[in-house]
Formats: sequence, C-alpha cells, structure tokens
Amino acid sequence: MSAREAEGLDAALVHLARADAVRAGVPQDAEDFGHWYERGTVHYRRACVLAEVERYEEALPQAEAAIAAHEEGGEHGEVPRAEAVRMAALIEGKGLGHFQEAVGRLTTAATRCRAAGLTEAADILEALRQDYLRR
Repeated sequence: MSAREAEGLDAALVHLARADAVRAGVPQDAEDFGHWYERGTVHYRRACVLAEVERYEEALPQAEAAIAAHEEGGEHGEVPRAEAVRMAALIEGKGLGHFQEAVGRLTTAATRCRAAGLTEAADILEALRQDYLRR
C-alpha cells in the first residue's frame, strides 16, 4: 500500500472487502472457523490501513468494531482484543488528539488483561497509557 499510494489504498480496501465477502460465505456452524476472529481481523486491518493514510475518523470505528468482534471470542479473543484496543488508542490519541479518551480505554483494557493473566499485553497498554498521561 505504501509504495502504491492512493492506488494502493484503494487496492487494500478492495482486498479487505473481498475478505469480508469470503467470510460471509462461510456457514456459521463451520468447524474450525472463528467468524468473530476473522471479522475482527478484517476490521483491525482496515483500521491500520486507514490510519496509515491519516484517515483517523474512519479508522477509529474500524478499530472499535475489531474490539467488539474479538469480544465475542471470550477468553480466546483477549489477545487480539488487547491489540485492537492498542490500535484504537493510538488512533484516538496520536491521530485525533483525544488523549483523555484513549487513557480511559487503555486503563480499562490493561486492567482486563491483568485479570486474564496477560501480563505482557497489560504492560504494553500501560506503557502507552503512561505516555499519554505525560502529554
């Protein structure tokens, strides 16, 4: 995407739309296919693509959709959920300048990660939170 600029953005968004269409075609009861995970991953990637081209207002809802999708995975969704929260906080803080909102998001997520035994994820979220608090 970076090398192809606007054309690359369009190609990336089309690719992600195709991924959504493929996922939608998989039966809900298919074994060994986590609809929540795949949906969350596509939303996460779309958030990353949009953030890379500084379309933060569009990227944040995609990151939030990724968080919600990974929430459906229960304990299996905690790690990708934590990463989606990190991305949302980066977009919210560094992209949109909404540091207080991002701090709140990070505080809740770090606490949740610690409760789930995800110490490394909690530490990463807490480090970003501390960075935002210093601003």
